Amino acid sequence: MESVISISEVIGTIEDGKIEVCATAEAAYDRAKERVFVSLEAFGRHLSASGDGSHVPIPWLPAGEHVTNDLPREDATPFARDVFRSWARKVRASVPREFHLAV
Repeated sequence: MESVISISEVIGTIEDGKIEVCATAEAAYDRAKERVFVSLEAFGRHLSASGDGSHVPIPWLPAGEHVTNDLPREDATPFARDVFRSWARKVRASVPREFHLAV
């Protein structure tokens, strides 16, 4: 398997800027099977000068997902980017209004 792309986005911050809400995608390609695998994750992360960036459990974030598709190698990166854009929208939409997501 070869790495295709690694994407991450800070969706915004909550808790007065103390926690970042993040979305990530890691894509790999299997040339023998002509198949792309995209692993998606959403998490909170402490953000402070003394914080270590450790993940914070946030119950309302969507559970991680895995997406696969059979396609030629040249289409793997655009496909992974499209999947990630959709995932980032889903993560953004999962934030309850009372958290006032700051971007």
